Amino acid sequence: MPGKPDIVLPKFKTVIFVHGCFWHAHGGCKYYRAPKSNTDYWMQKIEKNITRDNEHQKLLKKMNWNIIVVWECELRSDATGRCSDLIEQIVKKVNQ
Repeated sequence: MPGKPDIVLPKFKTVIFVHGCFWHAHGGCKYYRAPKSNTDYWMQKIEKNITRDNEHQKLLKKMNWNIIVVWECELRSDATGRCSDLIEQIVKKVNQ
């Protein structure tokens, strides 16, 4: 599968990616900070991650897969609430 999703639900044609806030530059997140050392190297690496994520999501959409992205900070701050939200998202996508 493009992007190697963390969770694949074939019955529901849904994939779930769990993104680390630093590695995927989660904007506005308290866990994402631009690196202070070797900045050029790390920013290029993070930008490549974002570009690759977008390309993989486009491919998955063309293959008619539903895509859900879960951010690290969501799991840290309210894991129970986020899991409930995920179930609701999956149900909505399946019923579309």
